[in-house]
Amino acid sequence: MPHYLEGSRNSCALHGALQLFEAIEGVVPVIHSTAGCGVQYYLGGTRMSGGNDPFGSPPVSSSNIGQKHVVFGGGSRLREQLKNTVKVVQGDLYAIVTGCSTEMVGDDIPAMAREGRDQDWPVIYANTPGFSGDVHHGYHLAVKALIEQLPDIWKKPEEFPSGLVNIWGIIPNQDPFWRGNLQELGRLLEGIGLVPNLLLGSEQSVASWQQIPGAVLNLVLSPWGELPARLLEERYATSSIILDGLPIGTATSTLLRRLTEQLKLDTIRTEAFIAREDSRLNFQFARLADSYYRAGFQREFTLVGESAQVVGIAEFLGTSFGLLPRTLILTDNPPDSVRQRLVTRLAAIVSGYDSEVIFSEDRSEISDIIRSSEAQLILGSSLEREVSVELGIPFLALSFPLADRIVLERSYAGYRGATTLLEDIGTALLAFSREYHLC
Repeated sequence: MPHYLEGSRNSCALHGALQLFEAIEGVVPVIHSTAGCGVQYYLGGTRMSGGNDPFGSPPVSSSNIGQKHVVFGGGSRLREQLKNTVKVVQGDLYAIVTGCSTEMVGDDIPAMAREGRDQDWPVIYANTPGFSGDVHHGYHLAVKALIEQLPDIWKKPEEFPSGLVNIWGIIPNQDPFWRGNLQELGRLLEGIGLVPNLLLGSEQSVASWQQIPGAVLNLVLSPWGELPARLLEERYATSSIILDGLPIGTATSTLLRRLTEQLKLDTIRTEAFIAREDSRLNFQFARLADSYYRAGFQREFTLVGESAQVVGIAEFLGTSFGLLPRTLILTDNPPDSVRQRLVTRLAAIVSGYDSEVIFSEDRSEISDIIRSSEAQLILGSSLEREVSVELGIPFLALSFPLADRIVLERSYAGYRGATTLLEDIGTALLAFSREYHLC
């Protein structure tokens, strides 16, 4: 029997490209598709990622093609829209992205981009029809377009900062905490003497992407960062450190030591930085001790989210904080080449305790899995709130789609992110206990 996917949290390739381009200051996306593509991106993407509405960022332009263009082609409409966008919206780079209808018609997007560059407009393109893949594929297409086409528009800087590290694999909005996570990772790299190239978020512009070739290392934080790292190894021979997920809590110390060893940094400086951060984190652990026992922190949990988030949170809670990862549900469909590696790692987080690892993006299926898991705590997206109420189980919304929280610069990465995560889980448990008069 055919299986119909219900409530998928992975949008299309076009939306993945838009998420990346909008996260770079000075980049103006130009959608070549129907009006609905842009509307759905706003309603189903930006508004569902912790209130990350795009106000304050450059507006998204759209050719808004109609039936005539679907039948006869929309190249002339794109040419007109691109010309008007350059006149009205000031940008450092204009990025054409395409939807399903224009790709099926066969509009020559590379030719349109070349026409723009012939008029000295800084234009790149990415063919991103929704039928080519999901939001993660769109992230890859947008990154690839920037890496391959930007050098033809902007001259490479003559000098690069010493100790520059590119960070890959955090997809804007798919990780609702992406801004804060990148900032915390940047703070950590600076703490051991490196220069982080965050590429996305506040103060990250086209100039940040121009610096990519000068990096001494690519730091990959999810399976989705592996493709950019391979491209840069082929083009610039840049080496990489590849992680399966966000470093949270004490896993951060392991990463910093690994960076120090591979890049031959000052060991004394790194160890002093780690000691200070570990001391602060341990102090927070001690402060939480009373609530830990009073609210019953140590319980089996189900975690639903993208692989990088699941790996980081599950390992921190399981190895550092005594919670038991009963069921781990990965929603981002990582490649088959990565899946077995993730299963092996996640199933053995707690020695002697078997964690169930499942790949699914189906809302109905995930709810059924949670019902049968007998978990005592649910960590997931806003889509899991309903089943938590049904089962009478404490719940914390922390993954995409996140419709009922505001996330500005909050982070779960690193040492400080570990503290924030414990605050949020503790608050959820105490609120549940008060509601049911359990403490």
